[in-house]
Amino acid sequence: MSTDQVATNPEAYYRHVSPQLLARVRQLWSARGLDLDLAWRVAVRQARGFLPFRLESPPQDSRPADLLLLFDQAAIWIHGLQVGVGGAWRLASAGRTTALSGDQLRGLLAILVRLREEIAAVRVLAVTGLPTPAMQIMRSISEDVDMALVVLLRPKVARQFAECRTPEAAGEFWKRHVAGGRAFRAVAEQLYRVGLDYSAHSSYARWRREVQVLLGAAVHTSYVGAGGSGADVTNCLYFATLRLQELCIYSLMLGQALRTDLAAALATADAAEVPIVRVALEGGEIVLDQMRWLTAADDPAGTVSSPAPAPSSG
Repeated sequence: MSTDQVATNPEAYYRHVSPQLLARVRQLWSARGLDLDLAWRVAVRQARGFLPFRLESPPQDSRPADLLLLFDQAAIWIHGLQVGVGGAWRLASAGRTTALSGDQLRGLLAILVRLREEIAAVRVLAVTGLPTPAMQIMRSISEDVDMALVVLLRPKVARQFAECRTPEAAGEFWKRHVAGGRAFRAVAEQLYRVGLDYSAHSSYARWRREVQVLLGAAVHTSYVGAGGSGADVTNCLYFATLRLQELCIYSLMLGQALRTDLAAALATADAAEVPIVRVALEGGEIVLDQMRWLTAADDPAGTVSSPAPAPSSG
């Protein structure tokens, strides 16, 4: 296979992936008329530090490759969202009316830029077998997902976020709105209103606390370390993928204004951006299907209880 062929063929980078999962991914993208090869090349292959997934010999099962494929699928949607929100922010900056406030769009864009960097870093560390630093970054990914949803749902918080101009102000904002699970609780309240129980005593909240313990063990050095095994890499990718999928599903479920602004961004996007913004606007059902695939199985490492089933698209 030539270099050019490999560069445009995602399958070449996911050896030992489940054939059923790969076929399903292709089918879902094709059914919606979305260009998987182009989106994958722009969002994954061209990301900083990209490395292919290699195994010395065929694994016992396809789970590691499956998780990396799903992680990259979520990363593609995040990239599309960043491009779409960037387009909406340009409209707002030009004086055009947008459904989300300028502060919401600017804050969401800033978080998405940071998320893209964190995604690239976690991918490199996971592929190279460095689970402990990967899980350290995962703490930031999880908080940024919650923060992105809070900015999307609460204009006043978005305005306060946009007003932070010094490290001290940013630190104070983080303590007031994010630290100690505050952002997550704010999002959980909104999810409860649409019928999803993510309260403090729900099975999902208990699972999330268990994961946070693992992530904390990765940050704080001790004899009971969290790193050093393939199972930890699997745990890291599992949680990272689920959190990115949640950002997709819940932002579109709770944020009709976001859909409106993405549609406006699509209508004014240039030719290169159109297929990428379409992924964010029209690819939510793909991510939802993959979230169901991910959560249908038991926890990959057998140490963390699986979260609640993914919500329906209705």
